[in-house]
Order: sequence, then structure tokens, then C-alpha cells
Amino acid sequence: MPRLVLRHLRIVGWEREVGDGYIVIKNGYIEEIGVEPAGRIYGDEMSLRGYIAVPGYIDTHTHGIGGMDPLAKPDPYVLLEISRLYARHGVTGFLPSTVSMPPDSITEFCRSLRDAISMWRPENGSRILGAHLEGPYINPEYAGAHDPRFIRSPSLEEFRSYVDACGGYLRQITIAPEIRGSEDIMRFSREVGVVVSAGHTGASYEEGLWAIGLGVSKATHIFNAMRRIHHRDPGIALALLQSSSIYIETIPDLVHLHRAVLKLVIDIAGPERIVLVSDSISAAGMPDGIYSLGGLEVEVREGVCRLRGRDTIAGSVLTLDRGVSNVVGLGYSLREAVMMASTTPARSIGLLHRGGVGAIEPGYAADIAILDNSLRVVKTLVMGVEVYSREG
Repeated sequence: MPRLVLRHLRIVGWEREVGDGYIVIKNGYIEEIGVEPAGRIYGDEMSLRGYIAVPGYIDTHTHGIGGMDPLAKPDPYVLLEISRLYARHGVTGFLPSTVSMPPDSITEFCRSLRDAISMWRPENGSRILGAHLEGPYINPEYAGAHDPRFIRSPSLEEFRSYVDACGGYLRQITIAPEIRGSEDIMRFSREVGVVVSAGHTGASYEEGLWAIGLGVSKATHIFNAMRRIHHRDPGIALALLQSSSIYIETIPDLVHLHRAVLKLVIDIAGPERIVLVSDSISAAGMPDGIYSLGGLEVEVREGVCRLRGRDTIAGSVLTLDRGVSNVVGLGYSLREAVMMASTTPARSIGLLHRGGVGAIEPGYAADIAILDNSLRVVKTLVMGVEVYSREG
């Protein structure tokens, strides 16, 4: 492949910010970054004066978009279509996420994901980075939008079957660490490199510290479907927030958390630990109406998703480009917001390294979102291939 040179753009990344810079891409990877003038570089040039380059956003917790639900009928082509839709929002990598479902349904999902990854090419859009199993080993008292019929006690044999069905692409599991049998899952996950995230949990502060010692490294949508903080009973949320080794998922839609609480969480954990996620369902990018999530009906009204006939929030219609704008609107710099939407998510699942994703640095994949000054996505590149370009 010939070199591609992106020229005259502002580059905003976790290690550097360049006011008028260039990026040289070769064979899908970033070869060089510099300050204009670029000098003589052989390759195709793309002039992007007035625009901003950021590392492509990475969504580690999402259930669908654009009317597409990968859980409703597991199909690799559905996942590839979702890849295309995410690219429109600057997302260059994502973890399709389950909810609590019957064992056969989870197995079918894992197999379809494995097949989709083998079929994926950069021109398809956003990378499918692996699977996130949200459940079924969660606390039924904190089920949230999970169908209680399919929540069950942890089974190491069952979990091993999911690891096998994913073909090495199971990246993350959300589990309630206080549930009997969870210890075996947490220990085995650590052995095979699956990230363990604590969520849908009623664990105490002390149980939270114990779980962190066993290998929990992430918090699933902090405060949501989680034991509340009380001044005499702080619960697991405080244990997770206080631990410098824990990544904190948060949904920046200003619905799941009040803006003051969202700001508090970011201020406590810092951008190097905050993982912005969408937790989107198939209703993202769609009009208000009735949708499904894991077999449960979800009513979307004025952009808020709730289980039909109940007040329980059921995912979101958020996309990460809007989430970044919301965080910048709270007073954080674009560089900090990009770290929370790109770099920290990549690090949280072990993919922030040369040859990996989450940074605009030499040796990293050329997965880049191009923004205008209003932070709207203008173009998305995956492995240097333009997979989305906004018209007009």
C-alpha cells in the first residue's frame, strides 16, 4: 500500500498535541508524526486544514446501534453492519456486549462474533475487538435491564465453554463478585487474560477490596445497578473508585449519572482511569419507540431508554462522539476527553501498545477520527482506510 499523508491538522493524543501537524501512514500503521512543513514525503496526500485528528474512539460496552441488535439473532453479518454504523461516530473499535441470556444463546453469540472477526476487513468499518459478557453471573437484586429468568449462579464449566466458543476473543466479563462461585470465574479469567469487571452487584466495601485482590480491574457503569454509597456502609463503588488499579466505566449521557456526579467520578479517578462507554442499545440513532434488549421490551421516550412499563433505565441511545462532547461541556479539555474515550479504554482491555490501538503514535494502528471544531466526526479511518466521510 502507498503511504498516506494527512496534512495540516491539529493532532490531539494522549502523549502529544500538535497545532499544525502531519501524520504519515504506511501499511495501515502510523509511520511518522511531525510538525508542518512536512517536507518531501512520497505518498498520497489528504489536506485537512482546520480539522482535528484524534485516536479513534473505543467503546468497550455496547449492545447495538441503528436498529441492529447482535443479540436478537446472532449473525456475523449483523456485527459487520454494526461496524459500519459505529464508524460514522468516530468509533474504530468496540466490544459487542451481551446481557443475561440462556447458555445456548450466549454460545451462539460468541460463535457469530468469532466468525465476524475472521471475516472483518478494514473497509468494513470499526474493529470488533472481542466480546464482553455482561452477565449472566450477576446479583438478581441488581438486575437492572437483565431478564431475571436468565441470571444464574457462576459455573466454571459453563464459562469455559464461552471462552472456547469465542475462539480467544472473549475480552471482558461483568460479574457480581459477592455471588457464590464467582471466585472461580475471577481466578480463571485472570489465567486466560479475560478482564473482570464488577457490576450489577450488591457487594460491600470489604467484598469489593477482596474482589480487587482476586483480579477485578474494572467497574461496570459505576453507581448504576450497584449498591448505593452510605456513610456507614460505603459499598463496592467506593472501593472501586479508591483503588488506583481499577478502570471506571461511566456512561456520559447525563442520564445515567447527574452531571455533578459524573464530574465527581472523573475528578476522583482521573482521565487515566475513566473509560467512557455508550451502553447503547439498538435504539441508538433511531427515533423514539419500542425496542428489545435480551428479550425485554425497552421504551425510548425523549431519548431515554427504560424497560417498558417501568422506571428502570435500560441502556442508552448515546454514541461516543456525543459522549466526548458532553465531557468537554463539563469543562475537561479535548485531550482529557479523548484519553477517556480512546486511550484508557484500549489500556483497560490490554490493547494499548505498539501494533495496537488507542493512540496516534508511531507503530500504532492508523485508527483515527477526524473532527471539526464542533467535535463532529468528519472522517473515520481504520488501518488508514477511509471508512466514513461526512457529506457536506
